[in-house]
Amino acid sequence: MKKLTIIFYLFLIPLCVSAQNESSMSHAKTVNDSTLIKIHAIVEDIDFRMHGLDRYKLYPTENIYNFLQLDTMTGKIEIVQWSLDDDKEGSATLNDEDLSLGTGCGTFELYPTKNIYQFLLLDKVTGRRWHVQWGFESSKRWIKRIY
Repeated sequence: MKKLTIIFYLFLIPLCVSAQNESSMSHAKTVNDSTLIKIHAIVEDIDFRMHGLDRYKLYPTENIYNFLQLDTMTGKIEIVQWSLDDDKEGSATLNDEDLSLGTGCGTFELYPTKNIYQFLLLDKVTGRRWHVQWGFESSKRWIKRIY
């Protein structure tokens, strides 16, 4: 009977130790997971700060009620009209095509010309250029690549 009791305890001790090891490993895994979550949040914040700030710029036109809104990451352009009358405010798409090559924020810049309706769009990373014309009618709004 003594031998049976000793054998029983010998089998019971490793089980207790194993349970404690699993508990320790579980705690370590929880700590690692929470650390990874914090690191992921920090990386997302850094990514936003690098690519999210200064993404959009407003460029005035010679018409005091109209601006061109440029997405400096993609090259997309909207015409934004403001007014003291709500029914005269709004926006229209000039270019909804993504012109980027995945190069990041701040890539595109608009430059006015002497013609009040025309601008030049420059990809500052690759040197690609576009001729941009804005207007009140959709037929007068266009963008074409300059080769």
